[in-house]
Amino acid sequence: MRCILIIILIFITYSFQIVKGNEYVPQMVDKESVIIIRTDKKTYFSVQLFCRFTEEGFYNKSLFVEKNKKTIAKIKFPSSEDIKNFSVKIKKHRKGVILECFYGGGNNLYSRHFYFKCDKDGMYLYKILGTHTTPNSDKTMTDKKYIQPQIDISDFDIVNYIDNTP
Repeated sequence: MRCILIIILIFITYSFQIVKGNEYVPQMVDKESVIIIRTDKKTYFSVQLFCRFTEEGFYNKSLFVEKNKKTIAKIKFPSSEDIKNFSVKIKKHRKGVILECFYGGGNNLYSRHFYFKCDKDGMYLYKILGTHTTPNSDKTMTDKKYIQPQIDISDFDIVNYIDNTP
């Protein structure tokens, strides 16, 4: 009797494990940081930085921008496999956001700081601050660019601004 009960329990456990192995397991997504910016009494922006692991096992980040609970931009960032040691974070800045990107390695370290400002109509890129640092020397090159015309965040593609110069 015990033997039959044990066999039934093993069969039930084994059959559930087969089903579990074939089920879709959702990817883990974490909200890394959130910035809320109010431009007037009726208008506010929510900037959310998410991080997750892709199906291939790479660590990836994306940025969601909402205006009054309506998504106006979804920006996917390159992984650290695509661009060496690529990392990104966001900071609040006056009436906007700074998107800070760091990448490179060895003798060449790069950063890009993208300055976005908010108004009642939208969020716009207006300035880029780039640096190139050589760690073994005190050499740092900095380049500041003001963007004219300003670029709406929904049209922003970070890959167009990531290069190996300041």
